[in-house]
Amino acid sequence: MGTIMSSKTSQEVVELLRKKEYDILSNLCLQEKGYWKSLRSYVYEPDEELYHPAAEAIARYWFRQWQTGEEEAVREYIRVLLWSLNDESGGIGWNAPQIIAEIISLIPEIMMPYASMVVDRTMEESLLVPAGLWAIGRLGKSMQPIVRFFDQSVLSTFGSSDPGTLGLSAWALGEAGFAPAITSIELLKDRGEPVRIYVNGRFETKPVKQWAWEAILKMY
Repeated sequence: MGTIMSSKTSQEVVELLRKKEYDILSNLCLQEKGYWKSLRSYVYEPDEELYHPAAEAIARYWFRQWQTGEEEAVREYIRVLLWSLNDESGGIGWNAPQIIAEIISLIPEIMMPYASMVVDRTMEESLLVPAGLWAIGRLGKSMQPIVRFFDQSVLSTFGSSDPGTLGLSAWALGEAGFAPAITSIELLKDRGEPVRIYVNGRFETKPVKQWAWEAILKMY
């Protein structure tokens, strides 16, 4: 019976994520633990069609908690996500940076120290760099002071041979308004590889050079 209910709940969570019914889902998570258990598993979800919406839904859930005075519970959850980025955690929370960024976007009071910690953890691990860059772009200009502090490690992402990372680097640093990246971004002006990025609640696919051009325009 429990397995059937769990399967049914998981299917309902997926349907709500695909429909972007985040408020409905966050309400269900507050009412029944089974929904929250299913939703929180998306920290490890490989399908970007699901983990980005899940990050938004999780952020709504914790925003509701914050509004009811559960500030420490929110902070504790973020600390758990940060721990999941550690090899010692026993399982890498690949989507933790996106989730943390979405939570901070709703609760800007916790920008420090958690946004800084996200950049610190992700720029040190090549497989986490894309998630870290996306978090920078998601939080935009509010990340300027933090990106400046980590300037060398962030700028080193332009040394990647992966078009996806290059497109993300250009987009993220353009959103952050990080002018020192202009020289590196300009070097991408002839790169035509398509790169898909989740922006403002939907996926957009553009060639690297377009992401670069748009990023430069945002610098001025």
